[in-house]
Amino acid sequence: MPVTVHLELGEIDSLGPSWHELLAADPSASIFQTPEYAHVWWEEFGALRALALLEIRDGDRLAGIAPLSMEPDGSVHFVGDPSITDYLAPISRPQDRDAVAAVLVESAVALEGFTRLSLAGLPADSGWPEAIASAAKAANLFPAEEPEDVCPIVAIGGSYDEYLASLTGKQRHEIRRKARRLADAAAVTFRSSTAESLDADLDAFFALHRSAAGPKGKFMHQDMEAYFRRLAHTMQRAGRLRLTILEMDAAPSAMLYGFSDGTRWELYNSAYDFGKRELAPGMVLVAETIRLAAEEGCETFDFLRGAEDYKYRFGAVDRRVVRLLADSAERGSSSRE
Repeated sequence: MPVTVHLELGEIDSLGPSWHELLAADPSASIFQTPEYAHVWWEEFGALRALALLEIRDGDRLAGIAPLSMEPDGSVHFVGDPSITDYLAPISRPQDRDAVAAVLVESAVALEGFTRLSLAGLPADSGWPEAIASAAKAANLFPAEEPEDVCPIVAIGGSYDEYLASLTGKQRHEIRRKARRLADAAAVTFRSSTAESLDADLDAFFALHRSAAGPKGKFMHQDMEAYFRRLAHTMQRAGRLRLTILEMDAAPSAMLYGFSDGTRWELYNSAYDFGKRELAPGMVLVAETIRLAAEEGCETFDFLRGAEDYKYRFGAVDRRVVRLLADSAERGSSSRE
């Protein structure tokens, strides 16, 4: 398959319409494989890196896109960062995985200064780890797969009632009990952010983040706030931002920052009033947001990275995420765990 290697940021935008068509044909694609996300991340964090955006074609048909980034040490990664980019992978139709993976590896090895592949964020069930490992072997590299994280996912089913019916009796009881207790303590309202309210809502979101103790309170530093704000506006324009808000006595007390494509709702980040944690406003808002996802027609609610206990109280099941390493020096077995 012929490949065009784009080296400039502006070329991401020129591929937008065909990129989105390919996204719709890839069942494992997520918000993090959209051109909008690639554009925001690269402008915020791409300094000192070299872009290599692979446009892979089969005749006139777009077969694959792989946004790659070369670090100063010559290692090649996907565009993104595992600390804030939950899934990282190329996109293609499932039947094109092997061919696209072969072009990816060949193109990466041909980059001036290449030392190794370090491809984090690959969903273990996507077919990409096997396809890229096979292509790496064919290119005389030694691939090795490492476990990286899990993304707990809830299967919603056809409706919110069906989702609740899929839970254990204890899980349903806890969801309802927390909602009743919160309603007894304050006047509770739910709403979703709009284009008009977004900036004010983001201000409240960042304030709630900083009310938390420990690492969560320190996470939202000035540069991270700028990234989250820019990403929110970009995804709002694309129609994919979902910022849900729980208010207690008219004051924002919990907020969930996520995305939806109409089939999968992805929960990217959350914040709540640390002083009201005993009333669990965050847990109540998660339940309400799953309800909204079901009403929107989403089949899954993806909590994204991290095995926090609260996710499993909503019936989540782990999806594994792995890292694939490949260079000219043998690392050992690449067998899957």
